[in-house]
Amino acid sequence: MKAFFFIAIVFFVGCASHPQAPNTDKIVAVPLHSAASYSRKSSLRFLGSQAAKAAKRYGINRKLFYALITQESAWDPYAISPAGARGLTQLMPSTAWGECGLKRKDLFDVRANLNCGAFYFSKLLKRFGSVRLALAAYNSGETRVARLGRVPRIRETQHYVKRIMANWQRGS
Repeated sequence: MKAFFFIAIVFFVGCASHPQAPNTDKIVAVPLHSAASYSRKSSLRFLGSQAAKAAKRYGINRKLFYALITQESAWDPYAISPAGARGLTQLMPSTAWGECGLKRKDLFDVRANLNCGAFYFSKLLKRFGSVRLALAAYNSGETRVARLGRVPRIRETQHYVKRIMANWQRGS
């Protein structure tokens, strides 16, 4: 029994002093059917309206842009990929800077990210004249797609294009 208390004390003291341990003073329990769920719905509504505005601004089919966002970030404005792409449209910092002049910290700004993503995707649509090729370029790089003239034989890119096309056709 003494060993259990010793282990428990070491565990809790160790966790409290760990630099990534959560600050328990700020943890708040929220019931499932509270304002938090309403907030999530209104947040998604806001994101959808901002995405629709960006799509319209750059002449992209709204449902296609929604399908791209769904695939890229699942509508998480703070998403970061293992490769370092950020935000709703999962822009790489170098692409965002080169195409739109956005700094790394700006990639989590919903409007800036959506507008830059829509601008860049519309540019790819115009360049390649094909939704499939534009999606492939968005995923694997426009230089590669331009060189090949087709969707690259990269499993991830091929699945990416198929999923977005299917979601777009379903109207997601």
